[in-house]
Amino acid sequence: MIYLLLSILASICIFIVFKLIAKNSVPVFQSIVVNYTVCIIMGVLLQWHFPTIKEIVFAPWFSNALILGGLFISIFYITARTVKISGVAVTTIASKLSLVIPIIAAYFLYSDDFNALKILGIFLALIAVVFAAYRKKDDNESHQFIYFFFPALVLLGGGVVDTFVKWNQEFFLEDGQFNLFLIIAFGTAAVIGWIVLSYRYLDLNEKLNTKSLGYGILLGIPNYGSMAFLLAALNVDGWQSSMVFPVNNIAIVVCSCLIATFIFKEKLSKLNFIGIALGVFAILLIMQSA
Repeated sequence: MIYLLLSILASICIFIVFKLIAKNSVPVFQSIVVNYTVCIIMGVLLQWHFPTIKEIVFAPWFSNALILGGLFISIFYITARTVKISGVAVTTIASKLSLVIPIIAAYFLYSDDFNALKILGIFLALIAVVFAAYRKKDDNESHQFIYFFFPALVLLGGGVVDTFVKWNQEFFLEDGQFNLFLIIAFGTAAVIGWIVLSYRYLDLNEKLNTKSLGYGILLGIPNYGSMAFLLAALNVDGWQSSMVFPVNNIAIVVCSCLIATFIFKEKLSKLNFIGIALGVFAILLIMQSA
């Protein structure tokens, strides 16, 4: 339970930092690249033993870690853009409705148990996510294609990442390899990011903003923690992914909506409060189904 709680807390911190980046007009891509560099440093500091380069390269999960790194930086950037365009609430809906994808995968790939209580809890969780983070769109937003396009990418990308992480944890990673797997994935994301920044510097004369360093550090610490703790939670005996992902996602939605209200002064409607209450109830049902 502690790993899941820590993953939820770290994920909430990511959304808060994204909101601060958007409010303070900080170059988001620069912050994301610095963030992945911080993730590498954290992983290296926590890695007690490093295999040889040959052992790492020929590990069955190595190519998957490279793919995951490319997905990380792509979807992180899309998420940051969505927060700026559509706000924290809409981005949270899109990100956390992605739980549908790993849940479906859990049924077909890992033969997770689905009793009536769990199915009801998952169904209520989906409704709760929409209710809790829903906000009315103004006339301009309702006619902008980009307003809907970016959240759709966040939903699809988030679901693919969660499913891919679980798939590697289930079939490729052994105890003690999780941190090394993350180092390679985050390292791939960082390398891609620095290549892009180098191009921007050489061809577009884009200089590194000092604020990006600070916000990148603030982003990197919870980003590493959210993924590391999620992997740890998925590895707990008796904790099926069809339980972990709904509880993780709905808890993040509920807490993010409350933080958006009390810290960023985003107003909650009656429908939002119903969603929050429904989300808490859904978590209880899913936990009881285990």
